[in-house]
Amino acid sequence: MRFFKKSRCDICGKKFSKEEELMNHKQIIHGKDLQYDCRECNKYFQSMQEMRTHLQREHSYRKN
Repeated sequence: MRFFKKSRCDICGKKFSKEEELMNHKQIIHGKDLQYDCRECNKYFQSMQEMRTHLQREHSYRKN
């Protein structure tokens, strides 16, 4: 069974099944200066952890 890869890196074209995997890829492969953005309110964060905390507190997202 194949999983649909919906997120594509706009820099190199590599595809990912989860948005979080794409953001990790961009940070590790393409540079440390890329920011994480909240799609709910368009705020920017310097790390994945900061964005996760924001999502949990401000938008009631739960960690799986």
